[in-house]
Amino acid sequence: MNTRNIVVFALLILLALYSCKKKKNDNPFGSVRISKVDVSRRGAITHHNIYYDANNNIDSIMSIGDGTSAGHNTYKKFRYFGTSFDITDENNFTFTVYAYSNGLIFKVLVSDTIGMLYTGTQLTAIDVYTRTTTHPYYKYTRTNYNWKNGDLDATTSGSTTIGYKYDAGKNGQPTDPLRIIDILKYGRPIIRTTHLPTEAYIGATWLEKYYYQFDGSGRITTLTKVGNNNGIGTDDTTVYSYSYY
Repeated sequence: MNTRNIVVFALLILLALYSCKKKKNDNPFGSVRISKVDVSRRGAITHHNIYYDANNNIDSIMSIGDGTSAGHNTYKKFRYFGTSFDITDENNFTFTVYAYSNGLIFKVLVSDTIGMLYTGTQLTAIDVYTRTTTHPYYKYTRTNYNWKNGDLDATTSGSTTIGYKYDAGKNGQPTDPLRIIDILKYGRPIIRTTHLPTEAYIGATWLEKYYYQFDGSGRITTLTKVGNNNGIGTDDTTVYSYSYY
């Protein structure tokens, strides 16, 4: 084999290795568009209907209460400017969400000021400044986020550390428990793990467990989140049911 053929052969091997690596790390569910989220807990049901603009950004979220939540209806309208956006609710209250060009949120200005710090695309800390009536007129709280193998390994706030477990055989999705809360609040997730969360725990005690049902494409159709009541009555169960565009 001459030198030219050796070089071509080596390039083909490198290209094949890169393609395999890219395929292995690809998450086909990272950009799914959620059309509806039904959240059920203790007889209360909230139906969240999500609408998108021409750029696939969330345009609005209409939330309608049912069961014991009947009459509890809310609305969020998103207005984008540059890489950031405002969110206005049904009471005409508006707060601003500042984001980088890659979509990561770095500051939220509500009644409190919330700041996010990152290493690359991984959240490393959230700082919250809460207003008070005495000097220095705010309370500062930091939560640290530690990562391992592309997943959130633990959060620490004060003396409390919460750890997380994952199903390494399944990708994280926008409808998993670490993302959906922020999507309904801010229109996009702050935490994006590689794998699917299965449990949150403190020390040797589980805090929450997560169970899933999937459709034929592998998308989450039902998330059941069970909170540990430590033997005091029935464990707290919340069910998230999803539809997609």
